[in-house]
Amino acid sequence: MKNTIANIIRASLSNGDTLFVTFRKKDGTETVREITRNLTNIPADNHPKFVRADNPAYITAFDINKGGWIRFHQDDALACCSHSRKVARMFA
Repeated sequence: MKNTIANIIRASLSNGDTLFVTFRKKDGTETVREITRNLTNIPADNHPKFVRADNPAYITAFDINKGGWIRFHQDDALACCSHSRKVARMFA
């Protein structure tokens, strides 16, 4: 498996990590989001009700600051870094 940014993001999310990702939105602008799939970091009322088959070319995760689920195409992933208190303060 190639260590593309999308694969690193997927592996981190599967490990329960929280991370900052930069990706290109549909309108062409770039955005930085703090995301996770770790249910302990997601409010209970936002836990998935069921899991459905998703297009494997897309990454789905919970946006912590937005308070909702987002998804973006793997080719739009530009960068990622792990969540830490030091990094979090940079984005505050």
